[in-house]
Amino acid sequence: MFSRRSIGLVRHRSNRHPPAPVGQIAELRQEPVLGAHLAASRRGYTHHGIYVGRGMVVHYAGLSRLLRSGPVEEVTMAQFSMGWPVGIVRDRESTYSPQEIVLRARSRLGENRYNVLRNNCEHFCNWCISGRSRSIQVERPGAITLHVLVVAAHCAGRLPFMLGSLRTLVSRDALAG
Repeated sequence: MFSRRSIGLVRHRSNRHPPAPVGQIAELRQEPVLGAHLAASRRGYTHHGIYVGRGMVVHYAGLSRLLRSGPVEEVTMAQFSMGWPVGIVRDRESTYSPQEIVLRARSRLGENRYNVLRNNCEHFCNWCISGRSRSIQVERPGAITLHVLVVAAHCAGRLPFMLGSLRTLVSRDALAG
């Protein structure tokens, strides 16, 4: 079921440091354990999910749909990885059993309150595992770039609305004058 070739599964080294760069991660040759915290390196960030068994992952879709926010959803491993290598984050201490982690992840299915800075896929996974909503990516010193990109994306998303409002004001002004 789990072909390294088809989904590019890899394993993070077990330690208390941030995940190693993808090139330094040993390959995983078997199915992840139930409740495993998965991480897929993407361009500029790492996407996180919880393995819930039978080739399925629960994750906050968020930025996986580009700049459109998405809900917590259950998807196949291939959909989660989107062709990127996937690793297992082993540096987290779990407060819950694997079954409880899966139940916690599924309890939030359909939630659609994604926020890259306060409620992202890493916050979600850490909450499922430890009860503490936290994102190391957002807390890193270099995260200021992420903050700037989020603000820029938000402004870009509002641009059509702002231009429409401007056209309306110009039209009203032209009719009045």
